[in-house]
Amino acid sequence: MRLALRPRVLAGTPVHGSAARHIAAPARVVTAASAARPPPQAAAPCDSLEECPSDWGSDLPGPTLAPSAAHSSPARGPAPLAAAPEVAVRTKAGDRDRHWWNQEKDLWVDVHTEEDFHREVSTGDRLVAVDFFATWCHGCEKSYPEICRSIRDSDLQKKYKFVKVCVDELKLMAKAEGVTGLPRMIVYQPGYGQLVQLDVPFSKVRYLKTNLNVIAGNPGKAFALDPNGFVTPTGPLPDKDEAARRAAEKAAAVAALNAGSGGLKSHLEKTTLVNGNGAAAAAKPAAKPPGPEMLVAGAKATCKAPPGVDAAAYDESRRHFLAMYGHEYGYGGTIDDLYPTEVGCRMAPGEHYMDYTGSSVYCQSQLDAVFAELKQCMFGNPHSANPSSTFTSERLEEVRDRVLKFFNASPAEYQVVFTKSATDGLKLVGETFPWSEGSMFRYLRENHNSVLGVREYALKAGGSFQAVNESFVERWAVRGDASGDHNPANTRFPAPTYSLFVYPAEDNFAGVKYPLEWVRAIQSRSSDSHRWLVMVDAAAFVPTQPLDLNRTPVDFLDLSFYKMFGYPTGLGALIIRTSVVPLLNKVFWGGGTVALATSEENFHVLKCNPADRLEDGTVAFLDIIALKHGLNTIEKLGGIHKIQAHVACLTEWLYKRMSQMRHSNGAPMLAIFGKHHQPNHRAVQGGILNFELLRPDGSIFSYKTFEKEAAGAGFHVRTGAECNPGACYNYLGVKESEIESLAGKKEGCEDDVEFIRVQRQVTTDTVSSSDLLRSIANSNISLAHPAAVALKWMEVPLGSVRASLGWWSTFDDVYAFADWVERSYKDRNE
Repeated sequence: MRLALRPRVLAGTPVHGSAARHIAAPARVVTAASAARPPPQAAAPCDSLEECPSDWGSDLPGPTLAPSAAHSSPARGPAPLAAAPEVAVRTKAGDRDRHWWNQEKDLWVDVHTEEDFHREVSTGDRLVAVDFFATWCHGCEKSYPEICRSIRDSDLQKKYKFVKVCVDELKLMAKAEGVTGLPRMIVYQPGYGQLVQLDVPFSKVRYLKTNLNVIAGNPGKAFALDPNGFVTPTGPLPDKDEAARRAAEKAAAVAALNAGSGGLKSHLEKTTLVNGNGAAAAAKPAAKPPGPEMLVAGAKATCKAPPGVDAAAYDESRRHFLAMYGHEYGYGGTIDDLYPTEVGCRMAPGEHYMDYTGSSVYCQSQLDAVFAELKQCMFGNPHSANPSSTFTSERLEEVRDRVLKFFNASPAEYQVVFTKSATDGLKLVGETFPWSEGSMFRYLRENHNSVLGVREYALKAGGSFQAVNESFVERWAVRGDASGDHNPANTRFPAPTYSLFVYPAEDNFAGVKYPLEWVRAIQSRSSDSHRWLVMVDAAAFVPTQPLDLNRTPVDFLDLSFYKMFGYPTGLGALIIRTSVVPLLNKVFWGGGTVALATSEENFHVLKCNPADRLEDGTVAFLDIIALKHGLNTIEKLGGIHKIQAHVACLTEWLYKRMSQMRHSNGAPMLAIFGKHHQPNHRAVQGGILNFELLRPDGSIFSYKTFEKEAAGAGFHVRTGAECNPGACYNYLGVKESEIESLAGKKEGCEDDVEFIRVQRQVTTDTVSSSDLLRSIANSNISLAHPAAVALKWMEVPLGSVRASLGWWSTFDDVYAFADWVERSYKDRNE
């Protein structure tokens, strides 16, 4: 006999209370068995190299001392331990003012657009001093208090207007103004323009007040900066015409330098914009942004019933579907015209792709644009300053900006670190997090395997871990139950202690979505001596759901781009709050991560820019550049909100159709997991239908047999535990001790081990369906032993069937799948 399921939604059976919320017993806390180890140390401030010298091809990289680089050597001995820097805890919107760059706001005019910048430096009767900074720049952070102290002078306030510009927000403008290193201050005279640039690293910031007074005391003069950092007058300012001529000469020299041999740079810039068909951008720009109708150029498609289904029934269902969902489905009614040429051309007749959570699919016009750009442009390794390298660097920064814009993340608050995958992003956080013996790694049970693997880092550092369920988080973080707080014992290490909470925005097993509001709630459980940082695994969420980092201030966010738009694979991102970067203990360094290193001495200086210091080696620059064509395709379809509505209506229809399936005896054909049944299902349920197929007697059909038969019928679905043991085994009612007994027998979802034979009590606590209780009671399986009168031997499945939908899913996909399942498995016993 095959046992049915424990906490779940049974198709067609009402569920009351919180049956679908996966309530489990309180999680146990696991601690490291080994002795506690010293906590990792954060990067030291830029004492020896106060400036962040760079060219803009590498996005203002600057040095910072690595933990082992505090000038330690065999002769000098190891560097002393230092306390890890603190991170401001954001519990409400006003907390962002605790960042160092938002202190002393009364002294500054903040500008965030080029229009604001040009207005501020060209108007008024005072000189204008502009502080160019980066939120990740340690030199900027160190100099900032001294800069503020200097400009607070009442006489300077009468002579100057002080303006702040974050270079990450206005990269092109800062580059045009000649900012090549940080920290940097530029003085402007309204009506004239730039007078002089001042380097203001910590070693020279004490000269700032003197230099500003010299400039203000010599009106009409030009200035130069001597090697010691002092400003000296050099003579009268050129007239405006002469200044304009010099500016034009400088611009021409820069253009010539950028052009390189044979005008390569010019050629590259002319060929970067390609349309959906891969042709170079025409001289006649489109009158409006291209819409879905411009993705492909082909004849109108005629909708026909999928092979194997009843045409009349299909037509009737489609009419009803469009009447209910026509305003949401298919990107304004264009998908039936787009799909055959964009995706269907790679599919055999009658095939249906329904494994979007495994990987999304790319479209033909997306590939055309990618390969047209590769054929027309020369991209070089970005770790150089030659024309092709500089060109590549600029394109990489454009893509970083596009990614931040897609998630509505401020470039002053967040940085994009490219990784090999979402898993690699999790690994990067795990291996660099400031674990200590008081740290807690707490995570939602329904996380992907890759999240569970992070606990090994916490244990290695002497910390502990705890798997919790949804009700625990609601009780602890949302309602403020202090019994869930982690209060590490006093240790010999400096405060504060850091702990990490990780949860999925959408789990990859049943597609349940978890509240993004948890982020602020969990962060608010921090104290002065103990800080909670929050990481959201967004790999299954962001392909079909919008995520606004301005509203959801996560500390870390990981994702994989192939799950969003299919191509390229092997590329993900870790989006990280700038303010937590100094906490991360980067051990390995090499390639582009290091600014200075010696061979014989144990000395190295990591780059200051978060991406530069965390991305080891040369990034996959061709793949990164290709990302913009996937993002462009999302925009052409109407944006992520259109995709969200499209997938939601298909998921809703598929659930309604399959939850109504019955055998001839009235028993349900499927047990469906997740929160599809809830009134607010669109808020709590993503585009996944995960289920077990049931026989007429309520026992569970082989999911591996189903997978083989579905593949033969042309359906691309996935079966097994889907790399999410917490969600899978909880839904299926499998105990962790029982899973541990399979060690050495089960290798993964691809092996032949499909069921586990266990003993269960025959009570309503273990099964929630009267149909399944009836099948258990009628079983002729013998009891374990005479004393075990309340137990029966049962076979519990170790996996299920997952059908997942995405941006190119169609009504034909869901209709054909539901129709085939009903035709193939109704009243089937074998």
